[in-house]
Amino acid sequence: MFQLASWQKLTAPEGPIHLYIEGDGLAWLSRSTPSKNPTPKEAVALELAANDPAPNVVYLARPCQYTDFDLPHNNCHRDYWTGKRFSQEVLESYHSALNQLEKDYKRGFHLIGYSGGANIAGLLAARREDILSLRTVAGNVDNDFFTRFHNVSDMPYSLNMADYAESLSALPQYHFIAENDAFVPPPVFESYAGKAGSSACIRAEIVKGTEHIKGWATRWRDLLKRTPACLPGKN
Repeated sequence: MFQLASWQKLTAPEGPIHLYIEGDGLAWLSRSTPSKNPTPKEAVALELAANDPAPNVVYLARPCQYTDFDLPHNNCHRDYWTGKRFSQEVLESYHSALNQLEKDYKRGFHLIGYSGGANIAGLLAARREDILSLRTVAGNVDNDFFTRFHNVSDMPYSLNMADYAESLSALPQYHFIAENDAFVPPPVFESYAGKAGSSACIRAEIVKGTEHIKGWATRWRDLLKRTPACLPGKN
């Protein structure tokens, strides 16, 4: 289990929580050299959370981000921000965090995942009954396709939300795709959508003027108005 860095604004116990999950951060220095510390240089999900006017907003970093590596028992091995970053051990830490929040806030979660955090969010949604909706931002929603696209090593110890695409297809979700993104390009979402099949609940939008990292925070309040919903009369 990992201690996850978190920032929270919780003012309405009777309401649901907007829960943000950070991207992979500084996982690699090059294609073959992992970072010694995965804390992001630009924390996009944190910026999005800071621009969310909802009364209940929680931000969760990824394992070992914003961590004091000198502390004992931090479990921070580089595997957990490289090949095992979507592993069952990692997911268990997020389930534990949500279970703790759920003790006082029982109206469910609207999940928002940025980049690799989208995969974490999707995996949580596939296994929990308290997820109300899913939004992804420049999201890696099919990690197997992503690794093939970039011609990098497979991740056999990591889980892939796209493997649960069909069961997720009944969950309201909105996927925001960057207009100019060489890291998570539109075909990543297209692969996920193909596995989900025809769904009234999956919507996507290419957001003009955005890149993988740039352009999201200033647009986020407007983008939040795109509410995930299942459209009536569509199969």
